Amino acid sequence: MLHGLIGQIDGPIPVAEIARALDIVEVRECPLDGCEGVLITDRQRSRGSILVNNKRGAQAARFSIAHELGHFLLERHVLGLADGMVCTKNDMRESRTMRQQMQRHRKQEVEANEFAIGLLVPDYAMAPTLRSDPAIQAITLMKDKLDISLEASTRCLVERHDEPLAAVWARDGLIRYVVRGPRFPWITWKQGQRLPDLSRTPRYLASGRVGVSAMSEVAPAAWTHHELPELFEQVRIGKDGHSLTLLWATLPEAEDEEE
Repeated sequence: MLHGLIGQIDGPIPVAEIARALDIVEVRECPLDGCEGVLITDRQRSRGSILVNNKRGAQAARFSIAHELGHFLLERHVLGLADGMVCTKNDMRESRTMRQQMQRHRKQEVEANEFAIGLLVPDYAMAPTLRSDPAIQAITLMKDKLDISLEASTRCLVERHDEPLAAVWARDGLIRYVVRGPRFPWITWKQGQRLPDLSRTPRYLASGRVGVSAMSEVAPAAWTHHELPELFEQVRIGKDGHSLTLLWATLPEAEDEEE
């Protein structure tokens, strides 16, 4: 991995500088419609150029640069007809759990996203967070330290922490998408459905207050049909009706012993 070559960095990974050092001759940010990133290169990948959308902010642009660099460096990735890649906002959200159902394009997008996360969020930078109890406050601290989005920081915590975690993003009480860690049971609710009444999130949304709740116990039936000894929930209410719900499960002893 690249981090073995560049060493440990205390702070945000200089992704544009790394790209330029790896034969990306131009990295440019500008307003784009219909895509988040473009890679232009030749069939031999001897050099390339990256163009990314800056409409969604600097953190999203940084991720897009890392994503397109992944396409450039992952030699198995098949280039488009014009010797390049054009990646949409949805491509930046593909996850490993969808891989079996993917066509080649979507599989490549997953791999580029995994490369981007691995580059922007190295294991050594996450180590202190993974040694502590999961919390939205830790997600926010990591977001600020590494200059990544709240979404990327949340995904890293959920997918890399030893505890069974999941995260639910919603807007105006409607679920936008869900990410589960490898040990968290199946979540009953799907995209487009209303947040469950047993969850604490709708109550926090109704209060109209922006901020982060305490981690508190919630009925497991709020989120899953799986029988759990305990389920804890923490909520972040953002602006314009956005909410992030962090779920932390306690598994039955038999399941923990199998790990």
